[in-house]
Amino acid sequence: MGAPRVTAQITRRWVLVAAGTAAIVGAGAVTLPATASAAPEDLRARILAGLPPHEGYAESTGRLGLPEIPALEQVTALFTSVTRLRVRYVGPEAWRVDELTPAGERDTYRIGGREYVWDFGANQLTVVEGETPVRLPRPADLVPSELARRLVSLTRADPVAEIAARRVAGIDAAGFRVSPADPDTTVGRIDVWCDPASGLPLRVEVAARGQADPLLFTEFREVALTTPEITTPTAPPGVGAVTAQAADLAGALRQLDAAPPPARLAGRDLVPVGGQLPGVGVYGTGVSGFVLVPASRGIADRVIDGAAAAGGAEFEVPVGRAAAVTTPLLSVVARGGIRRGGVLVAGTVAPGVLQQAVRELPGRRA
Repeated sequence: MGAPRVTAQITRRWVLVAAGTAAIVGAGAVTLPATASAAPEDLRARILAGLPPHEGYAESTGRLGLPEIPALEQVTALFTSVTRLRVRYVGPEAWRVDELTPAGERDTYRIGGREYVWDFGANQLTVVEGETPVRLPRPADLVPSELARRLVSLTRADPVAEIAARRVAGIDAAGFRVSPADPDTTVGRIDVWCDPASGLPLRVEVAARGQADPLLFTEFREVALTTPEITTPTAPPGVGAVTAQAADLAGALRQLDAAPPPARLAGRDLVPVGGQLPGVGVYGTGVSGFVLVPASRGIADRVIDGAAAAGGAEFEVPVGRAAAVTTPLLSVVARGGIRRGGVLVAGTVAPGVLQQAVRELPGRRA
């Protein structure tokens, strides 16, 4: 008998909540003597060429200080708290990442061209069909090897330099630093430590421009360079099983009749991402880009109303009302009070860039 279809906020690829959701961290593992060394360009090239099979346990800690955004509470939690992850990785089409929580775990599988989500707390297995080019961040994106791959891909044209080796998960890890060149980005450095033998990224730190301490820290605590077995999950007797269509960022914020994104905002061109994403626009490239996401008027207005409590403030726009909430690394701007709903704009760029983008948006008064 066919499984019923439901809507699920699960999708395929990541846009770094929008070209920019990096944040987090504190003091991670203790630095121990290590002498590993490798050419930074070689390490970057090996990461871009592909990750080797591996399995292990990792932790990511976030201290970005983001406010809760309606409908995106689970996303902001990824960057404001500790995320514990068990990882099994064979290749880009065969992997499993389990998010471990006090209540149990939530497991995401990629195998046979499909994704599966097993939610222990809900006692439900979801089979995800289809893909979308823009989706919300998820715990699997914070695995050190995966986060390194994504960030290195976004900054492949930026300069790199060797940094001191350190001991990570019992391995003498060679390190390199990426220093984004665009003056508009808030990202000051991205540090990656890799196993020099396999090229596997073991630890990643992201720091804001002008700050010494990183705002993103994720590392393996245990890791083995083996090829794990990934099997297709099945629902045990008595467990719910559903089939869901991959949902995109716009769907998460419930504004599906949004106007098309402008061709250019704040001096940045709209980047083609493919797929049918009502109103969603990605502008600029690398870590100096940002994303425009339509949101219901209710959600946008709640973000604006709560901006002051999160250390933000309202600012003038030609139409409607707007507010900005900024952290050293991530900036978020909301515009509401307009007839066709509202928008959220976010990225690892200076807040002035996002404010200018919102001022350039067309809109009609309510």
